Amino acid sequence: MDIKYSYKFYKNFKKFVLFYMKHIYDIECNGIENIPKDKNYVLSGNHLNILDSWLLIAITDEHLRFMVDKKLYDTKAGEWFFKKVGTFDIDPNETDPNKKMMAVRNSVELLKSGEIVSIFPEGKTHPVNVHVPFKGGVPAISKLGNTVLVPFGIEGSYKPFTKLKVNIGEPINFKELRLPKEEENIYLEKKVRELEPYDGEIHYLQEKIIKVIENNEEIEKNITEEIIFNNKKEEFNYLDDQVKKLKQLKKK
Repeated sequence: MDIKYSYKFYKNFKKFVLFYMKHIYDIECNGIENIPKDKNYVLSGNHLNILDSWLLIAITDEHLRFMVDKKLYDTKAGEWFFKKVGTFDIDPNETDPNKKMMAVRNSVELLKSGEIVSIFPEGKTHPVNVHVPFKGGVPAISKLGNTVLVPFGIEGSYKPFTKLKVNIGEPINFKELRLPKEEENIYLEKKVRELEPYDGEIHYLQEKIIKVIENNEEIEKNITEEIIFNNKKEEFNYLDDQVKKLKQLKKK
């Protein structure tokens, strides 16, 4: 059975989402003015909970087309619902390059038709204090679709009647940035980590330190300039202590 996206179905679902999210959570949104009003875009950020998509629906006026894990289509009911609200699937375990490119092609086609596409590059949900590396390809999708990419950072436990925070960053035009292809994903991840309200940038640096030590590389050379550049003296002292502890553990 060919199940197609229904604008009317999405519109009715959005009403329910707005009612639910605004009554169950205290939503704080910063940077909403960074969302383009006169053109479509790619919306991309961290992924803490399956309700992240509901949160994005609640804070934006536009209709969003989400890239989702294919497993959500495993049941007939799931496939019917998620296709009706306009999602399109990606299989994270697919090894065939042609099939893997299908989600990219779908994203680009939607962007070229004027739709707004939302992608979670971490590929899965995770606790707020856990760092999950970004999967590649999102900057390339925004370039192929001739659109900007709007980064966001979310914080919250999603427990009922608690606060959810969203920071929305300035649009990124990867075509104009002209970064080397291998640096685009790194740039996007750093921008998102800077927007995570729980100070994801510091957590990002901690993860970086651990990788540096594991690879027996020069620590000071890799992180000192970045921390000083961000003028984070207290965080540097904290990270320096962590480095010393990790060095001691590695010697044991």
